[in-house]
Amino acid sequence: MARGLEARGLTRTRATALWTMARHDPLTQREVADLLGVTPRNVTKLVDALERDGFVTRTAHAGDRRAVLVLLTAKGKAAAELMDTEADAFARDLFGDLPPADLATLVRVLTSVTDRIGRAEPPS
Repeated sequence: MARGLEARGLTRTRATALWTMARHDPLTQREVADLLGVTPRNVTKLVDALERDGFVTRTAHAGDRRAVLVLLTAKGKAAAELMDTEADAFARDLFGDLPPADLATLVRVLTSVTDRIGRAEPPS
């Protein structure tokens, strides 16, 4: 995965941001930060890099003069679509021959684990 992303000029962090933005396009930088669970400062650096490499563009928000929208470019959309295609192929390779009942059990268990992680309190 890392080699494939690197060949496209993406790091894992940038790919995650791009994939997230593709699902919610357009977003403000603040919304990107919230979805990724990072600070607005980190998103600024991340969007700077993605914009420099032609994956996103920034534009003024029509309804909020203080906000900046981040939009995927054609290159960004193509990269996100390729990641979707690759993720689907990987899932088929991993789970394609599982019986439907086993796959349903796996999805149920993973959903439960994901829900628990989301509810977990960070260590103090």
